[in-house]
Amino acid sequence: MRGFITESDFDKVDECFPGIVRYYRELKEKPRTFLELLWDFTHQQCSCAEAVVVAAQPASRVAAR
Repeated sequence: MRGFITESDFDKVDECFPGIVRYYRELKEKPRTFLELLWDFTHQQCSCAEAVVVAAQPASRVAAR
């Protein structure tokens, strides 16, 4: 698959990634992009139980340079 992907492309998408359309339709919260959908679909067994907290600021200004 290449380019902008919409629901009208689902037949072709399901040929490339069997089961992804069913997976998408069963999601309560839909991903914003196809890349997010593909990542979630291909990494279903790898999901973390908790999200990692991102630091608000670098620990050191020197390290950020």
